Amino acid sequence: MHHLHLLYLSLLVLGRVLDVSSGNNVVDCCLRTSENLIPRRIVQDYWIQLVQDGCVIPATVFITTRGKRLCAPLQAPWVIRLREKLDASSTRKVRGN
Repeated sequence: MHHLHLLYLSLLVLGRVLDVSSGNNVVDCCLRTSENLIPRRIVQDYWIQLVQDGCVIPATVFITTRGKRLCAPLQAPWVIRLREKLDASSTRKVRGN
């Protein structure tokens, strides 16, 4: 009977740990954007960060050829043009988000 209580207690603790960790998903978000122009030659991909995805601000997140993330204002004209160039390029990798 003691082993049964110990097993029950272990399962209860494990369930609670899993519940807490699954409810604490951390979203990797840009916290601010930069108005600095980003050259097309260093960008390989991008994705759109939205508030409804759990982030504080909307942004375009550009990924450089070296894997660095650069956060830019979502609606800035130069950002829109760069996204359009990337969309038209066959070198852009599709991000599964």
